[in-house]
Amino acid sequence: MSITKRFRGIFYGWWIIIASILLNMTIGGVTVYGFTAFYNPMLLELDCSQTEMAFASSLRSIEGGVVMPLVGLFIDRIGVRKCILIGIVVLSVSFIFMSRLDSIYTFYVSFLIMALGNTMATGIAQYTAVANWFRRRRSMALGILSAGFGLSGIMTPLIVYLIDNYGWRNTLSGLGLSFIVIGVPLALIIRHRPEQYGMLPDGDKPKNQAELEASKKISGSRFSRYAGSTEGGLTLKECLKTRNFWMLFLFNGFTSGAQAAINVLAMPNLLDAGITESLAALTVTGITLSSLTGRLGFSALGDTHDKKKLLMIAVALKAVGVFIFANIRAPWMIIPFLAFYGPGFGGPIPLLFAIQADCFGIKNFASIRGVMAISSMAFGIGAPLLAGWFHDTQGSFTVAFIAFSFMVSLAIPVIMMVKVPVRERAEMGLATGATR
Repeated sequence: MSITKRFRGIFYGWWIIIASILLNMTIGGVTVYGFTAFYNPMLLELDCSQTEMAFASSLRSIEGGVVMPLVGLFIDRIGVRKCILIGIVVLSVSFIFMSRLDSIYTFYVSFLIMALGNTMATGIAQYTAVANWFRRRRSMALGILSAGFGLSGIMTPLIVYLIDNYGWRNTLSGLGLSFIVIGVPLALIIRHRPEQYGMLPDGDKPKNQAELEASKKISGSRFSRYAGSTEGGLTLKECLKTRNFWMLFLFNGFTSGAQAAINVLAMPNLLDAGITESLAALTVTGITLSSLTGRLGFSALGDTHDKKKLLMIAVALKAVGVFIFANIRAPWMIIPFLAFYGPGFGGPIPLLFAIQADCFGIKNFASIRGVMAISSMAFGIGAPLLAGWFHDTQGSFTVAFIAFSFMVSLAIPVIMMVKVPVRERAEMGLATGATR
């Protein structure tokens, strides 16, 4: 039975988003946001320093910078579903291996395996699929997709509970097995392009075979009426010759460093400030949940408003949020931190993917995104290490996070230099002022 008959009545692209949200929420909630709950228990048992633990995050950034371009090429050649399935298996193996580690060095090895599986199973694969299945409503669709990571923060209190009651080793083993049980069925729902199944993006129905073939050419040629002149897609080599690519490359780097450090050191920094463990875990959940306002709000505006201006607003919010995080001294300060950092952290995620599609098209979407992620590696390596070093030498993360706040603000002049192709208003459904 074809998927068009199996899911008749609802555009299949929405099922892909739902499956991706659930997948990112469960896996991302453990490997990205919830993993901070493992750091202190591991640190105590392995008898190592904050710098040594933070180095694991830097290794993940190195691995991401090296592997993500290859994963992007892998996705563009074999499709998203196979990539996700392989990633889930690798993730499961890494968690079971990590549950048996006995030194900081075996932790580094297992952490790198986990990072590889996470890169393949979440993020770039799902964003590529959704960018292929939506055109007119792409920014909104990407924003809804990113909500999966926004919801993933709810996993952190659960992980804290499991560690407290069953120990971090048993928790890791159980989570590793759950990835297979939950992840594989969800991954089987995800498909690469609608044209492969006789459908068009956005749920449009082809009038005849000729129209379907024309859509295939749009997805595989260089020019299209849907997004300036690049809906089909520039090659990776062509992108590397443009100013747009390098400005987005820098933007990605400037905004990634602080984010990488907070992902790793959120709970250690809050515990240093005298925040209880339970409240610190809820704060990590609050980061992801408050980011939903940015992920959904900014992406909803992205289809009808200037994405560059929206990005500048989001970055300004994020910079203020990081500065507040650097100076948290009491529980009440968590509220303004979440109010600024959450939307500022969440907003750029779907907008950046949408701008990439507008500028370079979707034919080589994953490959381009993979190479762009190298900037995340460069900044993601140094930020957690720098913060850990400051803590070990000065007893505080404060100076490091103040510096990260300034670094985030540098992304504002960078994004101003990007020139986004203007979509034809008639094609975007805006000729009569219609909104979605």
